[in-house]
Amino acid sequence: MCLRTATLTKTLRLSAISPPNGCEYEFGLIQKSLPATEFPESDTECLNLNITAPADVLHGPSALPVFVFIHGGGYSFGSNAWPQYDHARIVTLSQEIGIPVIGVGINYRLGPFGFLTSKGLQDHGYSANNGLKDQQVALIWIKKHIALFGGDPNRITCMGESAGAVSTMHQIQLGTGTPSFSQFVSLSGSPLMMRPLPSFVANDIYQTVTGILGLQHLSAAERVAALSAMPATELLMKLPPGLPFLPVLDERTIKKETNFAELASDTKTELPENINMLIGSCDMDASIFGIMFASKQTGCLKRFVALLNEFALQHTSEILRAYHITPEMNDSEAWPLILHFANDISFHAPASAYASAWKSTAYQYRFKEPNPWDGPWKGYATHVLDIAYLFLNYTEDMSKSQAKLAVEFATDVIHFINGKAPFQKVKQGSKFAKEYISEDGKTLSRDKQGNDTVWPELFSRAGYDAMSGVWAKFLSS
Repeated sequence: MCLRTATLTKTLRLSAISPPNGCEYEFGLIQKSLPATEFPESDTECLNLNITAPADVLHGPSALPVFVFIHGGGYSFGSNAWPQYDHARIVTLSQEIGIPVIGVGINYRLGPFGFLTSKGLQDHGYSANNGLKDQQVALIWIKKHIALFGGDPNRITCMGESAGAVSTMHQIQLGTGTPSFSQFVSLSGSPLMMRPLPSFVANDIYQTVTGILGLQHLSAAERVAALSAMPATELLMKLPPGLPFLPVLDERTIKKETNFAELASDTKTELPENINMLIGSCDMDASIFGIMFASKQTGCLKRFVALLNEFALQHTSEILRAYHITPEMNDSEAWPLILHFANDISFHAPASAYASAWKSTAYQYRFKEPNPWDGPWKGYATHVLDIAYLFLNYTEDMSKSQAKLAVEFATDVIHFINGKAPFQKVKQGSKFAKEYISEDGKTLSRDKQGNDTVWPELFSRAGYDAMSGVWAKFLSS
């Protein structure tokens, strides 16, 4: 654990074991790097907290509200030590505007160490979703002890981005009992975007892993023993990239999968009654799909049309027209348009579905600010760009209007953490309440394919879950 004031800048924090150069990879997504040193890793000392508080917090008149940030990275990489997640500037801003907060960054086990599971492992006492349980333990610890650092245990906001946002929503229903927080912020991620794996898929992944490691000839007990004895770095080095180590449906932690139809139903029995929500998405969050699944571009148009015919035949022509996709296009022309469809069904539609269904107070935003930095996605509101703006660690590389927007975004989130309305809440039948784009961003934007006037009605007729099925099968085909 590391306690830091908003003026302290140097700390040593061990990260969870993950593929090398993860931070550089995320800098590539943002298209701008920050000064960074080495990030030491450990498989036994990585579950630490990084607490950032105003310099005079222990001498203040009252306990401060707290936000707990869960990083993204597809459950494969990430660390609270990365400079883009430094909370010093947002904490300093909160103090300057008179509503100070405390920020906590957590780590959790990643990849196979956090999410490899199977019936054989569970039969031998190794439970599923250990990465999510690490997050849960961190949240419980924070609620129990944050008062010692000047925080209010009854005013905790859980905040996550991408896979971290998915995690915040899993934490609401993880296990039994009341969550350790009263609010949450979902930045570009939900269980509708990244659905938990069925148990049979997790078993197949386990069989793949044991085969790669040459353990398939061993008994179930011997496999478990061999995996437990293998050094973590060796295990990770032997596994190829791309294996889907993700949250898994099981009988103890994630018991069921959420879908659009359930959120649209009258019962919504799984939604909490007393947790406020701030949820949003970027106009080109699907840039992450374009990068991670670049190989899917080959033959993309033919596969996409075939899947539309499979899931919603009578709506295929209408969907293609809505996204300006024509049969005469080549794959390179069709790919960015297909990604717009992916963005709508994976990010925009889930945010709207949760905001509309939420039983407590809900706020929804849209991050439309285009990426200002050179790279293939310059001019688009890309995945992870919201983090670059929210935590204010890139303001020296922004224009005045861009830096002003970053402060505005951060200020709204600080208000929410303090239990104040950041902007107008979601009302029945409304869409997102606030858009974020700077004056320079309006000129820079290359995103001309927005379909907010089209996709809600179109997906409603074709079926939201059917449209989600199109994209899920596209990625797996």
